[in-house]
Amino acid sequence: MEIHQKLTIAGVILLVITFLINYYHQEVHPGIGFNYAYVPGVLMLAAFSISFILFTKDRL
Repeated sequence: MEIHQKLTIAGVILLVITFLINYYHQEVHPGIGFNYAYVPGVLMLAAFSISFILFTKDRL
């Protein structure tokens, strides 16, 4: 399995974690405090971006 495939799988896992944290925050603490779903969300975007760059760098 190549690195970009591993990063894509990690991105999908982070997407699920982001959704679950955001859902919990909206249900339990609506509009109060910092929504920690931003942390895995930013990491997810980074993982998908790096995966995309690694996948396309040889194909351009």
